[in-house]
Amino acid sequence: MPTARRASQRPIAQRPISLALAAALTIAPMTPAASAPEEAPASVNPARQITGYPALYGIAGAKERTGLPLADAATRTAAATRYCAAIAYAARTDSDALLVWRDGQLELAHDFAPHTANARSWSASMAKTLTTVALGIAIEEGAIASVDTPVSEVLTEWDDAAHVAITYRHLLEMTSGLEHPAPESVGASALFGGEDAVRAALALPVVNAPGSTFDYHTVNVTLLIEAIHRASDEPFARFVSTRLWQPLGAADALIAGDASGHASPSIYARARDWMRLGLLIKERGIWQGKRLVPARWIDAMTKASPRNPNYGWLTWLRSPDSEGRSYGPYVAFQAHHSAPFVASDMIYLDGFGGQRVYISRETNTVIVRTGGMYVNWDDAALPNAILGPGTPCPPRWPEAR
Repeated sequence: MPTARRASQRPIAQRPISLALAAALTIAPMTPAASAPEEAPASVNPARQITGYPALYGIAGAKERTGLPLADAATRTAAATRYCAAIAYAARTDSDALLVWRDGQLELAHDFAPHTANARSWSASMAKTLTTVALGIAIEEGAIASVDTPVSEVLTEWDDAAHVAITYRHLLEMTSGLEHPAPESVGASALFGGEDAVRAALALPVVNAPGSTFDYHTVNVTLLIEAIHRASDEPFARFVSTRLWQPLGAADALIAGDASGHASPSIYARARDWMRLGLLIKERGIWQGKRLVPARWIDAMTKASPRNPNYGWLTWLRSPDSEGRSYGPYVAFQAHHSAPFVASDMIYLDGFGGQRVYISRETNTVIVRTGGMYVNWDDAALPNAILGPGTPCPPRWPEAR
């Protein structure tokens, strides 16, 4: 089962949480053996210690890469001082990296030792939003007819009326109605890191009418990745590599898999490459003047869905009405928001324990945090410290240097 940090680093969670629940919120294995690329070489397999999965597969990055535009030294020094509270919160929560993009450049690129700019972190459920972007591309290419197409057209194991009613939209909105096994159950174990997660997912019964109930259930993404694989006739990792990772200029990444070779929405990548995806979403599908994703798809995925005003298509939106953001009726855990977002248009990729990409078009800002699995993560802390008035730090404040 997944763990959150390297063995040499201290656990950071302030209250206990079962690994099964952590897995239920963040990871679910997907694509079958044919969908997985060659296994990553042994030299990069220390990531196994983080994901806990039996296999890792490569997402090939761009052969020639250029760095993201970096603000000049004076601007970066001023930003590090201005974002004192944000850096302190990131340090306190055992972060690997904190990046801030403002107005066309990286104002802050802070890597916390021993992490470095080229090191990869476990990003947990941030890969769910990446999967949504991949689906938009598959539909634009014609591999899938539309978001309202029954998924059973490619998941042909589903041949009963209840399952045939499930569309791609239901998977994207987390409203498929599929059974959500209890975190500690045998059924949950089969879905999260078992021998064949796809087979286990396909066997789940429909217990709620599709479209009727929001339920943050990673099995929806398990099936979505499998459907993209079958519809495109390409390994999911290769699909992501050729349509997104390489065009974005990202570095090689890893995707975890189960014992049967199914890839999962659990990617091990550099923080700067999640920044690239965040910028693509901010710019409504355009990267460096080239359109990679239809603007209408980005608009649709970042619009509130009918059953959850804080959720679009595998993407979180804005502030909740209270300090607790719900993952639905079958998940006891809630995300913590100490205050509303300063930027009311906030879009964010949510990975368990504080893996985040925050995106605000009205402030022209993207914020990336990766690192320790911090169970008490406060979603307001970083973006509000960065987008609010800020508190100046002492001139020789150690974290600002």
